[in-house]
Amino acid sequence: MIWSTIIFLITISILVTVHEFGHFIIARFCGVKVECFSVGFGKKIWSHTSTKGTEYTLSAIPLGGYVKMLDGRNQPLNEEQKKFAFNHKSIIKRTAIISAGPIANFILAIIVYWVIFQIGIMTYPVKIAGTVINTPASIVNIPQGAELKSIAGIKIESWADVNSALIGEMGNSDLVLSYTINSDKLYKKIVNIKNWQFDIEKESPITAFGLIPAPVAIYPIISAIVDNSAAVAAGLEVNDEIIRYNNQDYDNWNNFSQLIKKGDLITLTIKRKNEIFTLNLQPKLSVNEKGETVGIAGIYPSNNTIVKQYDIVGAFVKGFEQTGLTIKQVTRSFYQLVTGVISIKNLSGPISIAKGAGKTASYGIVPYLFFLAFISISLGVINLVPLPMLDGGHLLFLLIEKIKGSPVSNKVQEVFYRVGFILLMIIMGTALFNDFVRL
Repeated sequence: MIWSTIIFLITISILVTVHEFGHFIIARFCGVKVECFSVGFGKKIWSHTSTKGTEYTLSAIPLGGYVKMLDGRNQPLNEEQKKFAFNHKSIIKRTAIISAGPIANFILAIIVYWVIFQIGIMTYPVKIAGTVINTPASIVNIPQGAELKSIAGIKIESWADVNSALIGEMGNSDLVLSYTINSDKLYKKIVNIKNWQFDIEKESPITAFGLIPAPVAIYPIISAIVDNSAAVAAGLEVNDEIIRYNNQDYDNWNNFSQLIKKGDLITLTIKRKNEIFTLNLQPKLSVNEKGETVGIAGIYPSNNTIVKQYDIVGAFVKGFEQTGLTIKQVTRSFYQLVTGVISIKNLSGPISIAKGAGKTASYGIVPYLFFLAFISISLGVINLVPLPMLDGGHLLFLLIEKIKGSPVSNKVQEVFYRVGFILLMIIMGTALFNDFVRL
């Protein structure tokens, strides 16, 4: 819980700072005086006033932030001050300033994805072991061993891609998927999903669609060895192929792994550079998280996964594409939530986000960066929703002002703000309730 809370606060601080910096930098560019740029709310922990009169503050509650601009609606201004006031700028400049926050979140996602694709992502053939009867996948006869290539125009490189693509298609009448068999000809199928329904809280979209994933292929070839391990003591080396163990032919890694866990001496027959060797492996005993004493060899098998890396330019292009795809998916999910295709009980709040932040961070830097980019995009999309108190609400008022030729009256804005506040409280309350139900 402590770990998740810390990562959540770091995540929110990054996203809010980037969002508010977007408003800040464009406001400066448009000639608006920024009176305060604060990260966090509440009591000021630190502050500094620049030569341009902007107070930079770090506040005690790291759950948000704000940019305070000079505005004639909040205070009387003289003629000189009006030149630098937000409300005295053109509609185009005000639109740019308001839009800059969500756009900054999208730019952050592009940068994060750019880093991810340079680090490298693990990919593997997304193959189907079979289909579940009476499901969309079984009706169109997707064959066993087929390797998925795309769903609804989304390129498939992992089962996570399949999951998000299927969620995005909920509520549609059909979808197009493509696959190959033994990397041969590309086949396309139009799948009728008009009556396809399932509870996303209780069932995986992949299973509900009827796909049974083929497991990652594991080969008896050693890919890595832990230092000072039993494998080192036995004389094993990377790329050694295990042919036999305890006078029986190698069958599968699971059985071999279970034998190691017993902790008994194992006689191995291995193949190394076309030569056959016999070695004795004595697993080291260790206590696992369940308090059980198990044997550990310190070896990792090879599999059919590969780490795909991109160069600087390729990673940027891929990051831009991934950001666009995620924006589309988040927007689609929001539409599905509003129209009832996805139940309101699937709405998540800060507790779920905190748990997700902690969980992904514990898996490593790349999973956390994927999570950061997704939340950044979600924040940007949500802020563009035309509700008062959100950036989208301000943009709506500017559109009305452009159409009618004059600003929306303060009285009308006040009514909209009250309605918007009530709606936001209902949404936040529902999200928090769902979070507590999931605990």
